[in-house]
Amino acid sequence: MTKKERVKAALQGRPVDRPPVSFWRHFSGADAHGERCAQKHVEFYRQTDMDFIKVMHDGLTAPCSLDVHDLSDLKAYRPLGKSNPYIRSYVDRAQRVTDAIGSEVYVYANVFSPFTLLRRIGDEKLRYYIWEDESTVRSALDVLGEELSLLCRELVEKAGCLGVFAAFQGNEVSRFTEEKFYRIVYPSDQAMLQAANEASPFNILHFCAWDEIRNRMEIWREYPGCAVNWAIAIDGIPLQEGRRFFGGRTVMGGFDNRRGKLLYSGSKPQVQRETRRLVEEYEQAFGSQDGLIIGADCSFLPDFRLRRFCWVTEALDRLKK
Repeated sequence: MTKKERVKAALQGRPVDRPPVSFWRHFSGADAHGERCAQKHVEFYRQTDMDFIKVMHDGLTAPCSLDVHDLSDLKAYRPLGKSNPYIRSYVDRAQRVTDAIGSEVYVYANVFSPFTLLRRIGDEKLRYYIWEDESTVRSALDVLGEELSLLCRELVEKAGCLGVFAAFQGNEVSRFTEEKFYRIVYPSDQAMLQAANEASPFNILHFCAWDEIRNRMEIWREYPGCAVNWAIAIDGIPLQEGRRFFGGRTVMGGFDNRRGKLLYSGSKPQVQRETRRLVEEYEQAFGSQDGLIIGADCSFLPDFRLRRFCWVTEALDRLKK
């Protein structure tokens, strides 16, 4: 199968010659900006030969200013639409990548949820604003949701991405009560997701274990999307259980992305044994490799040695049918 055939089949739960694989890493310094950032994504693909790649958010901020000093700054949030510099910059980055390698491989773009971006003003500050004037915070999230909805559409329709890699936070067991999560975070999450799913049927949902804190996965379970990626090591749901938990959707993951864990520090034989184990245990559970994508709990840092990703691909290639 070609990479595109393999990825599409896996996303649709159809038979594959082997499970596709994709990892991603952060870019820093000058590598996180402008044309150089797009070039670094292309270089990353050439070095790792992933089955699909994800355009990273590094070097970008948010559709609205995160220089927030008091509630009046949040009250000033207004949607800018296609003139928004954030949207224009991100779409340009993704389009440069798809123009360079889109004929060979599918490209995704990471889109953080409204709450994920707003919390960058500072968690303690945001908690205080929610306590002081929750309606203003909800309104700010609605504006972010509107802008990010447009971004999702532009990334697919203009930049040529297969879909978006929609990354969610704010569901940690220690942050909100369930009722408060549904009131504050959920509406703007759903607005963004609706736009993404209208633009593409192939979106991947990423449920982030921020700061290694467990999440209420039961809430995220109902979020609509083609495939699901979560922090197996933190939230304690292995791939096989996750396939059942998320209603038979395609699942992505297997490796812990943290420093000191196997993919960071293990030998080549150890990494390749683990790759085979992940696939074999999944196949034993379901009788096939359908609906499986090998990946990791989250992103890797710039110091990660890229050849380690290739070890996983080599092991998967030996499993081809």
